[in-house]
Amino acid sequence: MQRGIAAASLALVGAITLAACAANGGDESILVLKNVLPGAGCMVTPGESETGVARGAVDVQFHTGYEFFAQVKSRITATTTQVDQRTIVTRGANVDITFADRTVFTDAELADFKTKNLVHFMSPFSVPIAPNDSIVDVDFELVPAELVAAIATKMRPAVALQTTFKVVGDLSGGDVSSQSFSYSVQVVSSGFRRDNGACANLSTSFVPKVGNSCNPGQDGVVDCCTMPDRNNPAVTRFVCPAVGTKT
Repeated sequence: MQRGIAAASLALVGAITLAACAANGGDESILVLKNVLPGAGCMVTPGESETGVARGAVDVQFHTGYEFFAQVKSRITATTTQVDQRTIVTRGANVDITFADRTVFTDAELADFKTKNLVHFMSPFSVPIAPNDSIVDVDFELVPAELVAAIATKMRPAVALQTTFKVVGDLSGGDVSSQSFSYSVQVVSSGFRRDNGACANLSTSFVPKVGNSCNPGQDGVVDCCTMPDRNNPAVTRFVCPAVGTKT
């Protein structure tokens, strides 16, 4: 909710404020609960019983960023006739990233990251969140792939990042946001890609470990196999998760 309302106006807007905000205090209209671990097939079922990931990790060998699967909850209350006007429509997450070890990059490199919107940026997404404790899951890129690629050039076993973000949105023409949510991410140089050899030697019944089913390469080991590249058969490429072709 916006602060700085003149004292003379408080009586006029008090009823509206009470209707729009949750009764348990705080000005954040959106509550970020956790980073959800998607199920098989990149499926999520929004609910507080979903498995959460307390801290993240991403392997540079997969050339991806880190995806955050935010479970968010509305703190807005509404009567049955107010549901539409009390539904929040999100715009995205405002993200800030810092390095636990300031010696990984020079001041000039850090300044360049800011210029390129790699450590301070808006990660856009648009989802509706109905009032009265409704929960939705939404994913967004928390650590850009370009930043992970830059970390990979430093040849370190792991680099610790501290991320902070707020989900922002619109409620009946007004701005709303979540609390500030902090989340640590380790960028590792290896460890998540398990090489199972040629895909042709793996049975079609082989069931691979997938790590994160939506973004292999983060938050767990993924089984991979190799096959010739279609455009250049002399070069082999990894298939992750592995798909066996041996019958």
